Amino acid sequence: MASETVRCGRGLGGWLAAGLGVVLALIGLVLVVGGAWLLVLGGTPYYLAAGAGLLAAGWLLFRGRLLGAWVYAAVFVGTLVWAVGEVGLKGWPLVPRVIGPAVLFALTMAVVPALSTSTMARRLALGGLAGLAALLVIGGVAIGWANRSPGAKPLPAQTLAMHDPSPLQAGGDWPAYGGSYAAQRYSPLAQITPNNVGRLERVWLAHTRDLPSERAKDKYGAETTPLKVGDSLYLCSAKNVLIALDPGNGRERWRYDPKVSDDWIPYTAACRGVSYFAQPGADPATACATRIVEGTLDGRLIAVDARTGQPCAGFGRGGQVDIKQGMGTVSPGMVAITSPPVIVRGVIVTGQQVLDGQDNDAPSGVIQGFDAVTGQQRWAWDLGRPGQTAPAAPDVTYTRGTPNMWTTATADEALGLVYLPMGNSAVDYWSSDRSPQENFYANSLVALDVTTGQPRWRFQATRKDVWDYDLGSQATLVDFPTAAGPVPAVVLPSKQGDVYVLDRRTGQPLTPVLDRAVPQGGVEPAQRARSQPFSGYHTLARPALSERDMWGMSPIDQMICRIQFRRAAYQGAYTPPEAKRRWVPTTTTCPTITG
Repeated sequence: MASETVRCGRGLGGWLAAGLGVVLALIGLVLVVGGAWLLVLGGTPYYLAAGAGLLAAGWLLFRGRLLGAWVYAAVFVGTLVWAVGEVGLKGWPLVPRVIGPAVLFALTMAVVPALSTSTMARRLALGGLAGLAALLVIGGVAIGWANRSPGAKPLPAQTLAMHDPSPLQAGGDWPAYGGSYAAQRYSPLAQITPNNVGRLERVWLAHTRDLPSERAKDKYGAETTPLKVGDSLYLCSAKNVLIALDPGNGRERWRYDPKVSDDWIPYTAACRGVSYFAQPGADPATACATRIVEGTLDGRLIAVDARTGQPCAGFGRGGQVDIKQGMGTVSPGMVAITSPPVIVRGVIVTGQQVLDGQDNDAPSGVIQGFDAVTGQQRWAWDLGRPGQTAPAAPDVTYTRGTPNMWTTATADEALGLVYLPMGNSAVDYWSSDRSPQENFYANSLVALDVTTGQPRWRFQATRKDVWDYDLGSQATLVDFPTAAGPVPAVVLPSKQGDVYVLDRRTGQPLTPVLDRAVPQGGVEPAQRARSQPFSGYHTLARPALSERDMWGMSPIDQMICRIQFRRAAYQGAYTPPEAKRRWVPTTTTCPTITG
């Protein structure tokens, strides 16, 4: 037999085989210890079995025994069967399961000639290497075929026809962050097509010239979406420098720097966009008849002339309004406007980002409305003052720690409603201190009457949130087909991946909303909602995690990740936070296990 003809002495090849044996034995020892732990926790027995095989193979190779190579070959074949059984032909999940063992298999087969003079043994080793090469080629082709994209199917033209209630429409212009205040993000322009987009060439390049200082170099973000109105592009830089460009050649027409201090940079210095407003009935030649409005990182609204970039003198004080008035003490960086405000019926509506998890007594999440011409405050929607939307008196502070809207709102000019995707209260992962009003409006899409600031309706996507499931996406206004004909609707995506379709006049769901029981317990068992809403229409949510979903670049790394997952609290979506052990708050991979 091939295994009986062995070399008696140890040359260089023999020492290489012995070294490989040590490596296999060490890896096997780690897998045996970790695999036993994982098995006790209820995990797969693979790592324990594979570790034992590697220990045996390593010992035999160290002793110069050919049998060690065949033992490892058996372990490798078992690994392939187990890996495909766990994840099928999904390429990326196969990487940590197969690549490392395949390298060790190639090395093991390469040292066989140093262990035996048998022609049969050498042929088997060479066949093993050839088989591995064929496996990589054929497996790669099979994986590519199994994971190929089916390709996009063109939609019928009639499904794209949507009424837009916005006064300024997307087309030759892009007058709002989402195309218009309906946020449909659709342009009817047809010059660029799937057939010619690959032939586009860059015509010009413009720089904002807003470079970070040494202290802010790791906190700059490029997030702006320019507006195109008439013959100008309007955008903002990371620290709110307003810029107008010639869209034909990229040349700068004007710039205005509101001089935001680095002290006010929150997580990131970012400005997602600006807003455009044309004053009804104003002479176009008059200063600020058309204006650009932005919110700043230090909590100001800035209005400048769209033609010249000069501040609008009649807006607030010298072209700016401080939205922090009435918020009490505001430390630099705690309050920032990073999303463009919406302007509906001449009212600028803005929320603000408030830093998460810093202080239970954080500044208010109050939503405010300001006259787009004068900057005068029209109203303030403060959750702690139900029914009162008049601007706060000088001695009144807006309720602190309330949910805020950091993202972008949507608006219906015809209905006079603005749709606010609300976030959570100031302390994301602790809910016992929240008021009934906070619990009612947090994580909800709220429709406000833009003339009064009073809420018309709300749809809540998460009840008593302790998972940071604030609504982070701008909603979209559409005409939704029903048996009774098209209904003016708003499409709301959630962080969980659910998509809800609501009648935007009333907030009533137009598609099924399921109420499902969710896990209980955690650090505040009395606070946890018994059930949560789930979309019965469409969801992008991932399936519940299992041990096989854990990631790692090597078998050892992945085994450790599996152990962490098995030790953590996880009952699927809405697993409550725990204090005595780590917990998995969302359907993510183990690096975000919270402890």
